[in-house]
Amino acid sequence: MVAIRLQPGETVAINPPPEPEPASGKREDFDFLGHTFYMASKELSAKLPFIGLTATEYDVWHTMLGAQLKGGIVPITVIKLGERLGIGRKEAGEALARFLDMGFMWLERRGRYRINPRIAFWGSSAEQQRALALMPDSIPEIRLPEGEVRPPRRTRRPKLESL
Repeated sequence: MVAIRLQPGETVAINPPPEPEPASGKREDFDFLGHTFYMASKELSAKLPFIGLTATEYDVWHTMLGAQLKGGIVPITVIKLGERLGIGRKEAGEALARFLDMGFMWLERRGRYRINPRIAFWGSSAEQQRALALMPDSIPEIRLPEGEVRPPRRTRRPKLESL
């Protein structure tokens, strides 16, 4: 501890030492892996296990989120998505169709999807407001399931009783 006596009218300014610059010489605003992040709805993340997604649907959802460009745009075809995940076109298309039906995203045109800006977005607040204004009226309202505990998953098929 250091005691300093000031005379009336005198002031003291304490300046913290500057933070060291990273080795590259460029200061990063955020320390996220890859230095990039998007915002996502906390409520959706908390309820995602309750929706009953398959493992493939989880993979598709997170692949779409990670592939989005600024504004929530995902430039990918069903074929490319399937190739990226090592699944067939039909399986990738069925998973995408589920998210389209639930309103998680919509198809702007062939090979270009847009993530619903109400649940996940990469961009500024102003860009999110513009994306919300462009949202088609046909996108269904997202209804999250109720409950606090995920229902148990079946690990095997029930045995059929003999007649």
